[in-house]
Amino acid sequence: MKVFLNFKVAILFVLIVLVFLQYLSAGLALLAGLIFALTFGNPIREYTQKWAGVLLKASVIGLGFGLNLQTLWVTTQQGLGLTISTIAFAMIVGLLLGKVLGVETKLSQLISTGTAICGGSAIAAMAPTIRAKQEQTVVAISIVFILNGIALYVYPWLGHMMHLTQQQFGLWAALGIHDTSSVVGAASEYGQEALSIATTTKLARALWIIPLVLLASWHMARKTHEESHAKVKLPVFILFFILASAATTFLPLDSTQLPLTGKSIAGSLVFLAKAGLITSLLFMGAGFTRATIKTLSPKPMMQAVILWLSISTGSILAILHLSS
Repeated sequence: MKVFLNFKVAILFVLIVLVFLQYLSAGLALLAGLIFALTFGNPIREYTQKWAGVLLKASVIGLGFGLNLQTLWVTTQQGLGLTISTIAFAMIVGLLLGKVLGVETKLSQLISTGTAICGGSAIAAMAPTIRAKQEQTVVAISIVFILNGIALYVYPWLGHMMHLTQQQFGLWAALGIHDTSSVVGAASEYGQEALSIATTTKLARALWIIPLVLLASWHMARKTHEESHAKVKLPVFILFFILASAATTFLPLDSTQLPLTGKSIAGSLVFLAKAGLITSLLFMGAGFTRATIKTLSPKPMMQAVILWLSISTGSILAILHLSS
């Protein structure tokens, strides 16, 4: 039994090595994690789930070393209007869809929030605020995870088919894909410029969870005639992402070469960040279980899919219109 357990862990370790040797792309890493989990089960699921989140945040910070502050500012400004419009559209249409399809109110709110802001992170932040049940939270996160996995493959394929520029694709990925991990993963498949734009726009979009949770808390307090006690955690890693960008702007990180890697300091950190991101996707896939599939039901899945397709279609039409 112990030998078989060690064998499973060894397979996972080999997959991580393949990521750092650049044999596994973001999409392949997620797929490899899924196959590993569904074939062998994941004996260290608790640890891979924990490290998936840690690696994702650390990797996003590392990607900041590939951007200077001017690029960061310009990109944020360019995507601001579309970001606000997309969030408002997702929340309104999502809640309306939930009512039409007869999805439980709180589950509908979680799915809408996850689609509008930043997937699982937004759902986790909103759930205690609206006092959602644990099973509702699990269903919403599971649906978002599945759609994220699909987006990781479909978005780059559609982007190439529509001949989108790096800028267009980066903006589209940031607006149309739920989780930061899949946004960055899909954009990294498309190109370096797309990756920079997608990461910056997505992080700006993620900050909107703060006012949204505060608004939901105020609404709940009014309904229950209780005092509002919303606790919103500021995504500190976004601040470190900006600091990393500042370091690249004001320090010679992009011109100082490292002897072992043959890359600059900034280039080496960005390389590690990309490998860390792909590893986090591997861990996310390895956290999937057969029990997760059983939590899914048709109505909330239909709500999530229709809402996602609406956001994806609406955002790309808006991007193409603004680009023309």
